[in-house]
Amino acid sequence: MKLQWKSVSEEQERRNSRLRDYRSLIEKDVNRTDRTNRFYEGIDNPGLVLLHDILMTYCMYDFDLGYVQGMSDLLSPILFVMENEVDAFWCFVAFMDQMNFEEQMQGMKLQLIHLSALLRLLDLSFWNYLESQDSGYLYFCFRWLLIRFKRELSFQDVLRLWEVMWTGLPCQNFHLLVCCAILDSEKQKIMEENYGFNEILKVLVLCSSTSTSCP
Repeated sequence: MKLQWKSVSEEQERRNSRLRDYRSLIEKDVNRTDRTNRFYEGIDNPGLVLLHDILMTYCMYDFDLGYVQGMSDLLSPILFVMENEVDAFWCFVAFMDQMNFEEQMQGMKLQLIHLSALLRLLDLSFWNYLESQDSGYLYFCFRWLLIRFKRELSFQDVLRLWEVMWTGLPCQNFHLLVCCAILDSEKQKIMEENYGFNEILKVLVLCSSTSTSCP
């Protein structure tokens, strides 16, 4: 599969707009993925080359899906641990089979529905408050679910969390419980200060951008 995209000539690529678009997105995202991590830092880092090549090969493996922003975030920890292109590729394939990157995002929408139902079961008063502020659909959790907290937690915490989630224990939807834990950590501030929709979104985005403020 790697040979497929490696052997595409410039002339052939000019006539294949989807491949050009995939390559362009991959090159942009690879250059800004975990660049402070020793495995990816610096210029002409071999880790970046592997990250790029695996994502391009995945485009050949599933050309209909190709590349979607966020995939580099999911591959980065896998490649960091495996340190091998072939092993990392097949681990990534298995991971992507569990994810929800389809064009219509129906799987993601279903997960948000399940998350809302779980929060309602665990903390009805908080769910009612969010619902009253037009936040009951929990759309601010979209990125948490899409790339499994990759940008919400430190790199080492992501490695630990993903290892737990991949065991399937204590349940298959453990990531939804993690979402509820993050929401619970911000609940008091949100409710005591009577935050509206914009304030709720802002505080949870801030939580997402500073991993130390999240559990």
